[in-house]
Amino acid sequence: MRYLILAPTALFLGLATPVCAEESTQWHYTMGIHDFIVEQENSHTFGANGNIIIEHTTASDIYLSAVLDMFIDIDTDKLDPDHIPMWFKSEYAALGELYRFSPELSLGWQVDLQGKRNTVSSVEKQAKLFPGLTANYHGQQTQAQLKAGAGYYFLEIDDDVPRTRGYDRGDFGNSEFAYTVMGSFGFDLTPKINLNLAAQTWNDGDQWLENQYRFTMSYDTDYWEKGSQWLLYVEHTEYNLDPYAKVSVNSPNYLPILPWDNDTLVRFSLVVPW
Repeated sequence: MRYLILAPTALFLGLATPVCAEESTQWHYTMGIHDFIVEQENSHTFGANGNIIIEHTTASDIYLSAVLDMFIDIDTDKLDPDHIPMWFKSEYAALGELYRFSPELSLGWQVDLQGKRNTVSSVEKQAKLFPGLTANYHGQQTQAQLKAGAGYYFLEIDDDVPRTRGYDRGDFGNSEFAYTVMGSFGFDLTPKINLNLAAQTWNDGDQWLENQYRFTMSYDTDYWEKGSQWLLYVEHTEYNLDPYAKVSVNSPNYLPILPWDNDTLVRFSLVVPW
């Protein structure tokens, strides 16, 4: 699991470092504030965050990106009594074009690797590795994408809260071969403001594993520094806790591994070229 997170980091840093002066490689960093919400517990965890974004286009027009996030929480609710108030996200992508139907419409391929660790909502470790196909539309003022893929899904729940609910070692992790479908739609509200909505689901063929809904609003601030922008990002995630059940979910003795099954990240950041 550690290799899945560290290996792509080393790959992207090794790729980008010797060519960081070239126009094909771009570095950004962000600074911002966030609220991590667990609605079922009426919990709001505020904090500060930052990340590094690396984007590179190879000579064969393959686009590579890496996003490494760190969040520092002011954890007053203590949903997990032993929680360390710092957590991490990572997203890596490689994508290319298979066929272009028109200047606006194309068919492509994409490989995504996403990770998450130590959230206040008791996600201890998560990894999702999914290659897939994409249908892409990029007009003058609107953008859309449909993506479908199959790959590896892993989610491990932190042990502290589950132990109080009768769960023990061996009950906390779930790994599956799974499928994913994602749809997104974006449009330029003004020449400087872009809105984007996306929905994605992961399913193992028998049941859904996770649903995620994302909203992004960006405001370009080229007048301040070229390539900079304000970014409002909302990510709502729903988790299916049934795969962790020790007894039948229809049993009167069934108690889910966690007393909540969703969380929401609201994040406001300044993105600056490096």
